[in-house]
Amino acid sequence: MHSYRLLLFIFLVTSSALTQAQSNKPIGGHFGLKLGASFTQIAISGATANIPHRTLQPHLGVMYRYRYNRWVVQPEALLSIRGGNFQQEQNNGTRTTTAISYYYASLPLMLGYIPTEGLTIQAGPEFSYALNAGQTGGPGVNNDLGIAAGVHYDFLDMLHNFSLHARFIYGLTNVSPEATASYYNRNLQISMVYNLFPKKKKK
Repeated sequence: MHSYRLLLFIFLVTSSALTQAQSNKPIGGHFGLKLGASFTQIAISGATANIPHRTLQPHLGVMYRYRYNRWVVQPEALLSIRGGNFQQEQNNGTRTTTAISYYYASLPLMLGYIPTEGLTIQAGPEFSYALNAGQTGGPGVNNDLGIAAGVHYDFLDMLHNFSLHARFIYGLTNVSPEATASYYNRNLQISMVYNLFPKKKKK
């Protein structure tokens, strides 16, 4: 619930400047470099001693953004760390904390619509492959399918080469290494993008 509220807050903050935003290129494509932070947690159902908590992890990657009028197709390639912190109740009433790090290579395919210049509302599938599946502290399976939804905001003036991404990824695959419980990735990503716009041809 806190993740959805944070995403809504970011949307409301950025929407105040939308009427002044300008488009670099209404039809065409460009590459971009992404770097950001992920608020990541495991949602658990079933019998387990682990109590999940959110943690902060990095992610980075590249994207290609193609716009046709108000529609956008945006495939990406990302490296990210997911998982979170697990707490376990001890017999003496205390709790111990274990950090769980799931290393993923992910391929989101985002489809977007531009309701007003500067803002893109996006959603699409994300296909992920775990690089440490089966290892200690890693997920129980290699593949993870998720649904991603969020917003893309383009900055103005001197920062026109930069964009902001806010995105929530809802994992659909049980990645648990335990037989008695199901684990699902939940991930809120905040990313800065440096856009590599093609140079304009001289007339």
